[in-house]
Amino acid sequence: MTNDAPRAAARLVGVDVGGTKTHVRLIDTDGAEEDLILPSNDWRAGELFADPGNLPRLADVLLRLRPLAEDAVLVLGVHGCDTPGQMREATATLSLRLGRPVTVVNDAELLGFAEQEGPSIQMIVGTGAVICGTTADGVRITVDGHGWPLGDRGSAHDLVSTAVRETLAACDRGRAPGDGAEDPLIGAVLSAFGARDAAELAAGATRIAGGASWGAFAPLVFAQAAGGSALAQRIVEDAAEALAGGVAALVRRGALGSLVVAGGGVIVNQPAYERRIRERLAEEAPQLDFVVVRRPPVVGAVAHARALAVARRPLPRGVPEA
Repeated sequence: MTNDAPRAAARLVGVDVGGTKTHVRLIDTDGAEEDLILPSNDWRAGELFADPGNLPRLADVLLRLRPLAEDAVLVLGVHGCDTPGQMREATATLSLRLGRPVTVVNDAELLGFAEQEGPSIQMIVGTGAVICGTTADGVRITVDGHGWPLGDRGSAHDLVSTAVRETLAACDRGRAPGDGAEDPLIGAVLSAFGARDAAELAAGATRIAGGASWGAFAPLVFAQAAGGSALAQRIVEDAAEALAGGVAALVRRGALGSLVVAGGGVIVNQPAYERRIRERLAEEAPQLDFVVVRRPPVVGAVAHARALAVARRPLPRGVPEA
């Protein structure tokens, strides 16, 4: 028989609730760090607010991980929490279930907290895309983030849908891959979807239609751009310009901050695309600095929890400041 010593209680808890996965990171009263990553579908049924049991189940995930210290500080960045009303509902439900006050923000805000506690503009460029900021009145404002198929300019699925449309248009013009008159992207898109012509491409793309499934083909667009496809290069350039223009629009609407903090699988893993976005942003909003966060967003949740704890009182011995 073994007697396991009770684990120390959690004092700082940061949570990144994404559309696909949930990442929990805690620092306990001894200063030790622990992570838990699980599919969001393990606790979430459908959209976040579609099932009243979703948020209580999320709270139970945290309660099963560790007991909470009396002075625990919890910060959750939650995908799908977009309006003040949703923030209030999530905050109230989670606080009641956890027996502690919690801070709930949109998951995009974690990017900013990962770099600095002050105001910033956040840009997520992954399967989807959204640009977020906060006004002097504390109002959260966004550009795009409208999701598939209506928006998310510059995202993975946007790049692919543009490439598919261009391929269909080329086929309609009577251009055939390999005839020497058409851009190599056309043949690459047809091949990737296992199609011989426009009809098969349209049917195949429609059959798997969805942001994530279309976005999975985004590396093909980048590879074609790197290989010299003028069409792919134009698609990437237009997408970068749209993202930079979105930042400029947010600033005109009153978003605070001198730093654009970017993250997401596409911008993190495509350095040429990052460079184009940086160049376009320097033209659209030269007063802004630009940084890409390559750490997991949960780092921002823990950083904000730490800042809130320090604001209340100095952290006890054993809890690292950074």
